[in-house]
Amino acid sequence: MKHFESIIDNLVKVYKDPNTDYSSTSMFPTANDLSFAISRLKDAQKVFSKESIEYKAFTSKLWTTWLNIRDETPSETASNLAFCIIQNTPLSNTEIQMKEVEDLFYKSMYSYTNNEALSKAFTEYFFNNVETKIPKMRDSDY
Repeated sequence: MKHFESIIDNLVKVYKDPNTDYSSTSMFPTANDLSFAISRLKDAQKVFSKESIEYKAFTSKLWTTWLNIRDETPSETASNLAFCIIQNTPLSNTEIQMKEVEDLFYKSMYSYTNNEALSKAFTEYFFNNVETKIPKMRDSDY
C-alpha cells in the first residue's frame, strides 16, 4: 500500500510544515481536522499492513489473498479508500452520507481486489466495527 503511505506522508508534511500557516480546505477546515484525518489513516494503515488479523470476517485464506495483492494497490484506489476512511465519521455525517461513503469504499476495494468476500470483510471492518468508528484521541506528534 505504498500509495496509501504516500497520502499519509503528504498530509503529515502539510501538517508539520513550519513555513506555512495551515489554510483551510473543503476537506479539512481546521488543523485539528487534518490531524484527526492523519490519525484515522495511520490506524487504517496498521490494519492494511498487518501480517494477520483477528476479526471474524477475515478467514486465514481471505487474509492470505490480501497479503498477496496489497502491495499492488493503484494510486486511485488508495486515494478513494483514504477518502472513505476519513469520511467514516458518524458524528459529522448523516446516515445517508455514511451509506454513500461505505458504498464507495466497497466499490473501490472490489474494483481493485475483484474479490467480493475480501471487499465485504474490509467494508464490515471499517464501517461496522465500533473500534474504527470511535475517534482516537492522541497527541499529534507525527
